[in-house]
Amino acid sequence: MEVQMLVVQGKQRGQTIRFPEGEYIFGRGPECHLRPNSEWVSRQHCLLHIREDGVHIKDLGSTNGTLVNGTRVIGERRLASKDLLQLGPLVLELRFPDTEAFRETREHIALEATELEFSSLKPVEAESPTIEHAANEL
Repeated sequence: MEVQMLVVQGKQRGQTIRFPEGEYIFGRGPECHLRPNSEWVSRQHCLLHIREDGVHIKDLGSTNGTLVNGTRVIGERRLASKDLLQLGPLVLELRFPDTEAFRETREHIALEATELEFSSLKPVEAESPTIEHAANEL
């Protein structure tokens, strides 16, 4: 499954990022896949897990919390298309395959993850203690 996230609020507002299946850490740390440039975001803020059977978000003990549709995530939560994910000032709208919003975005995608100058957007390897590829700041 591929998931798209539209940046609703943040430096890259209006841009869309694609995420293939895998796990992605969001946070300010250099080991993170997506690095929002804000002191409101923890070094390792949350974990996005994309599988064929669904998408989940897990807060990693962040100071200011991870919000989905304005509600703080406690533990892990399943996400749905059009959910709004907020980390500090960054707000992302999720878009899943087989939804109208996803098809519209796919037809005129604004931004590939690699165009955000991500070194790589590869899934976190379960056996790897560190993430080899860090993302640039958003």
